[in-house]
Amino acid sequence: MNKYLSIYNTSFRQESKTLSNSLTSVISFVVIIYIFQQLWQFIYGGSGVGNVINGYTVQMMIWYMIMAEVLMYAVNARAVTRSFGSDIKSGKIAYQLNKPYNYYAYQISSQMAAIVWKLIFLVPTGIIMGLVLLGPIQNFSITYVLPLIISLLLATLLTCIIYGTVGLLSFWIEEATPFTWIIQKFQMLFGLFFPPEFFPTWLQPIINYSPVYAMMSGPCKLLANFSWDLFLNVTVSQGVYIIIFIVLGSMIYKIGTKKVNIHGG
Repeated sequence: MNKYLSIYNTSFRQESKTLSNSLTSVISFVVIIYIFQQLWQFIYGGSGVGNVINGYTVQMMIWYMIMAEVLMYAVNARAVTRSFGSDIKSGKIAYQLNKPYNYYAYQISSQMAAIVWKLIFLVPTGIIMGLVLLGPIQNFSITYVLPLIISLLLATLLTCIIYGTVGLLSFWIEEATPFTWIIQKFQMLFGLFFPPEFFPTWLQPIINYSPVYAMMSGPCKLLANFSWDLFLNVTVSQGVYIIIFIVLGSMIYKIGTKKVNIHGG
């Protein structure tokens, strides 16, 4: 574990040297938040105060959207997939098989450093935008802060693991990013743009038991309307899917590296 923490710390220090890129991303984030805030207020009618759609007030909906945008901006899905794919396609991975660490865990540790660095900028920006545009979240308590941070970190970890696992498919296919594109569209449609409650009743259970719920809609619902039962539900979902995709990714990695060894790298 200590060696992966060292990898994380090294990658985090490297990310801290890209301050200008981080600030550029924050500017884009602010613009997107403002556009969506205007859009949802239009949908709710004027200021939207007092209107409720599928259990969401305009304030809840925009706070939901702020958390969703934080999650989307924090994890560069294509970059995660390509970080795996480029090493596999270039043959660089063959030189790392004899290193005293697991390549799969190494990449996840490195990618999470980049994600946490982005969150340092995105989370305060999102909070400020929400307070300026909407005011404080109704019935919010300071005791909700830690559970929200835990849910946010678990969501980004799961997302990183999923897209990293997709990148491991490069052992067999030339380009894995089309699969990333497909997953992203599901993530955006069923998590970013609308909460599960906005979909047909028969579809809601499918969304709530899918990885998208653990990656996106679950943590966003927590910020919009926190409850301890919801936190438990989301955390269990995140934990289960993290285990599932770690096992799946480890199996793909093991099979892939055997292929590399058989063909002599």
